[in-house]
Amino acid sequence: MTYCPLTFAYPKNSGYICPEYWRGIMIIVPLGEAKNNLSKLVDDAASGQIITIAKHGRALARLVPVGKPSGRRIGAMKGKLTLPEDFDAPLPDEMLDAFEGTQG
Repeated sequence: MTYCPLTFAYPKNSGYICPEYWRGIMIIVPLGEAKNNLSKLVDDAASGQIITIAKHGRALARLVPVGKPSGRRIGAMKGKLTLPEDFDAPLPDEMLDAFEGTQG
């Protein structure tokens, strides 16, 4: 792994100091500003940015994106499956006998 020196960048329309490191940009936000802009900061973190909340220049907390959930999402097949109209019709006698174990 190679060392990536800390550099500073100022994204357009941001106003935050953003040290770039490794693969992402870490935004440093004063605590008072974080209180006023929490919703926007959470949206920024959800989109992949790492946000550090600082008080008097000292880092206190970090907002990071949550990893993608594992497993299938409930309702992922909505609208992709169709049921035939006779779905709840009674089973034929031969199949019913096979399920009940009464075959002769």
